[in-house]
Amino acid sequence: MGRTFAFVDESGNHDLDTSKSGSSGFFVVCSILVAEKDLPRAYEHAEALRSLHFQTGEIKSSKLNAKNSNRREKILVDLSELPLKLYFTVVDKERVYQDGGLQFKQSFIKYVNNLLYARLFNHCPDLHMTVDEHGGPEFQASLRDYVEARYADDLFGDAAFQTKSSKDDVLIQVADFFAGTVAHIYEGKASAEVVEAYKNILRGSTLGLLEWPPQYQPLIPPPMDDEAYANHRVHQQALKQADQFLSRIGDHPDEDDRLQLCILDYLRFRSEFVSDEYVSTGDIAKHLVDRGFQGLTEQKIRSSGIAKLRDAEVIIASAVKGYKIPRSRADINDFLELASSQILPLLDRVKKARDVYRLSSVGEYDILAAEQFAQLRKLLSSLEVL
Repeated sequence: MGRTFAFVDESGNHDLDTSKSGSSGFFVVCSILVAEKDLPRAYEHAEALRSLHFQTGEIKSSKLNAKNSNRREKILVDLSELPLKLYFTVVDKERVYQDGGLQFKQSFIKYVNNLLYARLFNHCPDLHMTVDEHGGPEFQASLRDYVEARYADDLFGDAAFQTKSSKDDVLIQVADFFAGTVAHIYEGKASAEVVEAYKNILRGSTLGLLEWPPQYQPLIPPPMDDEAYANHRVHQQALKQADQFLSRIGDHPDEDDRLQLCILDYLRFRSEFVSDEYVSTGDIAKHLVDRGFQGLTEQKIRSSGIAKLRDAEVIIASAVKGYKIPRSRADINDFLELASSQILPLLDRVKKARDVYRLSSVGEYDILAAEQFAQLRKLLSSLEVL
């Protein structure tokens, strides 16, 4: 597949006291991912867009305020044409414990960036990452040591992780602009109409968005009527189960773990950031190709991905149209109806075959007599009237 190049920048500041003037409510880290074969074209087109929209200056989100939404939207449309994918981490600073170690800038920067680095190094083979500079040379060296200590098995030589000034790399500038745009969404700096326009542009290029600390219904207050609140709780619990699974995966997942993580990342992102629609197995397969998985059959995706996630108590609804993180009781009913349509007819066929052989052998041959079929015997017994 060749190397993958990541360019990382942030929006927001580290100060956890969001009541201070100038302190952001959220800290957003954006990575743009570019395949090695696309890197020259990405640089060329990004530089052309920088010259078009910012003349001699850098591409910087901070140069556009909330009143410049039309200009931001235009730039986003142009940048989304670059051969890249996006992955975000969004930190809600108000929900971070203020008296802990993360109150210190260097600890905050390292920890929060590591939330992103962990996903990228675990998911992208032969990854080469360039990060916008923070602080002086001493901190740059400590950051590199921090990364190497955690991902030594994933790094490939000196070029695998480096810091660089944004003024010297236009793709870091692109990451800055995308990070700033997502910050506008979370900070409430844009109207609902503008936010939806931003999301429509971002969703085609975005592979995932990790919120930390986990929150199960971002930026949307619980509904007040009974039915809507019941649906809200269904979605909350499903997202909680997903986050608990993600937290259990170690620093060095195996191939099946990586497959499950990528599928869950995608379903969770689609559930919260894109739409309420089911995601087809074909769409999941295309997403997995973007994440470095080649040659996966739909059966492999179902058996080693979806089924294993469900075995780990991740709630995934399914219907003829595909899969989703359930957002309502109706989604759960879809799942149960599909399961019922598959399980009950199959059980009935097993029962009929068993009855035929028991009758023809006058009870001497029970096709379910072997120990490996004990659970199936118990299940059929529970369905019998007599």
